[in-house]
Amino acid sequence: MKKSLIALAALAAVSAASAQSTVEIYGRAHLAYDNWGATGASDSAKDVRARSRMSDDSSRIGFRINEDLGGGLRAFSVIETGINIDTATANGQSGAGNSGAGYIGTREAHVGIGNGQAELRLGRQNVWWGNGLIEDVAANMVHGGVINAYTAPGAGYVNAPAARADNTYKVVFNKDLVGTMFAGSEVWYSIASNAEQTAANADAKAKANGVTLKVTQMPFAAQYDWGKNYNTNNGVDTASAYAATAVTGNAVTTKLGAPTLDSSVTGAKLGLAYFYAPTSKVAFINTTMQMGFTTAANNNVAPVSIQATASGTAYNVGFRKQVSNSFLVQHDLGGGNIVMGQYVKQGNVKDYTGAAVADTGSTAYSLAFRKELSKRTSISTSYNVINNDKYNNIMANGGGQASVAYIPQGATVKVIGLGILHNF
Repeated sequence: MKKSLIALAALAAVSAASAQSTVEIYGRAHLAYDNWGATGASDSAKDVRARSRMSDDSSRIGFRINEDLGGGLRAFSVIETGINIDTATANGQSGAGNSGAGYIGTREAHVGIGNGQAELRLGRQNVWWGNGLIEDVAANMVHGGVINAYTAPGAGYVNAPAARADNTYKVVFNKDLVGTMFAGSEVWYSIASNAEQTAANADAKAKANGVTLKVTQMPFAAQYDWGKNYNTNNGVDTASAYAATAVTGNAVTTKLGAPTLDSSVTGAKLGLAYFYAPTSKVAFINTTMQMGFTTAANNNVAPVSIQATASGTAYNVGFRKQVSNSFLVQHDLGGGNIVMGQYVKQGNVKDYTGAAVADTGSTAYSLAFRKELSKRTSISTSYNVINNDKYNNIMANGGGQASVAYIPQGATVKVIGLGILHNF
């Protein structure tokens, strides 16, 4: 009897200890059938004819691990992996590798320790590009959207300073330190992998840092992001590749090869939202991004597009700064029916003198309807359009959104589709 009581006491102790540590499996399956095309280019021979297809909308599976260390302190980890359930490969619809899918932890992977005041997180983490309460990434709700193309673009004249950064140190401030109004604000610093892999006796120059300030006082919410990616090519600059290249006005020069230019990218983003109902809002986001090169020969010229005809990839030389203004309306009709509208106006690129380079902007809009079938499952339909000016080639290319690795300058991208989303 005594041994049985001891065994029961031991089992109870183990159960109590186990209750302090939890592992949660979560994820999303989001797939759509759509029609995608990019036509009306400055060079019509490079138009991408519309094609019907199936595309993945950032499906993922993840693990959240938490352990209560006592005294309000906890240890935790997140390991989230993107999965393309349309092709079961690491590639998007274009065939290009998708850095957010294919390997364990591709979307977010960090370990941390913290309490109600602050958390320290180490690992591959999301930084800068997300808009929080202001604008939930469209793929979280419907098939497609256009705002994300301007807060983390993969085409056009200026990329975002960071999206998911490797080797990142992040401090997140919680409500017990900054109050509920500022909870979720953070500062971060990262070292690029190409800097760690630099040759012996060479400086590791590629790095990035930034800050996010979140302010929530319902029915209002605001978020400010600033980030800078220093020496994106870790100090390597083959400026001589442009010695014979004309860099005047909007001239387009054909040149084979992919020259390497070292540059730094800075981004600033301010978002404001007003919730006129719990799940209905209007929002505005102003985004300013600029790229500067490390040598005057590349920096002090007007931006000009250099088309590498072998690959079709656009390379741009010259300092450039570009501003985008985005607007969002999300309205809950009741009964699990939600309509969304997005509109973006991107201004012309400005050169190192502050002068605008004509025909380098774009406009975009998105209309979508979502029907919630349950708390976890919904269907949606959307129509997304990006109208590029003559010398720009912005496109929505996150996950499986693009069918080609690039689009030609001046093309108009149109996507219409029907998606099914299931969260688990």
